[in-house]
Amino acid sequence: MESLACLNGELMPADQARVPIWDRGFLFGDAVYEVMRIYQGRCWLEDAHMARLRRSLAELAFPAVDLEVLLARTHRTIVNSEIQEGTVYIHLTRGVAPRTHAFPDPPVAPTELIVVRQFDDTPVARLRETGVQVISRPDERWGRCDIKTTNLLANVVAFDTAKRAGKFEAILVGPDGFVTEATHTSVLWIRGGCLQGTPEGPNILPGTSRHFLMRLAQEHGIPYADTKVTLEELIGADEVLLAGTTTEVIAITQIDGKTIGDGTPGPLVGRLQPLYREAVLNWLTPKSA
Repeated sequence: MESLACLNGELMPADQARVPIWDRGFLFGDAVYEVMRIYQGRCWLEDAHMARLRRSLAELAFPAVDLEVLLARTHRTIVNSEIQEGTVYIHLTRGVAPRTHAFPDPPVAPTELIVVRQFDDTPVARLRETGVQVISRPDERWGRCDIKTTNLLANVVAFDTAKRAGKFEAILVGPDGFVTEATHTSVLWIRGGCLQGTPEGPNILPGTSRHFLMRLAQEHGIPYADTKVTLEELIGADEVLLAGTTTEVIAITQIDGKTIGDGTPGPLVGRLQPLYREAVLNWLTPKSA
């Protein structure tokens, strides 16, 4: 099924969407974005994603964006795409203006792009059964990773290194020696029956899947704690996992060639992924009157 785009409110095949060369997203990466998973034609964790988008826009002093209109266009694009299982990509730039570092004054209208495309979960579903191997890389990103911008070159380079090594992901380690997150997923770990993760701040993205998983774990008697860990401490954890929009929950079985636990998905990750999928199915089930 063909991917469908909505560019500034106009529907079109994704490969026909065009933006001017003076768009600040193209010139400066002056843009923010969100990716939502579509299950049965509906956006999972929609409110959380839109709240994070609102925060990203505010942190970068974007001109006003009507998020209700944006969301209505998103739903219209999904319906017209006829895609039931997929992703929706929302991309907002500061707009089109003569190239200068200063923000346009007066502000110009943001460029708005929505793209809906199919997503085949089958390959990742297989990996959830076996777990994945990853490598570590230095965290060389900019200092505001809590804002979901399109400035992803450091993420891209680290992930490409992992891919060329035949690994699923790259875990990033900051200059202080502590683990931050992975290139496009959140990293969490389990020690002594407690789910743990890097404290939120400017060095990690406040992941929507991460937040949901933390709540889900606590609802089922698995405590959560903010904790900083070195790479060596992470490798020594009982279990390590990745959480993300399309990843859902997946165990890490090896980091830099070193085995985590016994080299298979551990018992708590084995609980959390089914709980995550059960939560999705419950959300999809129509509520009786």
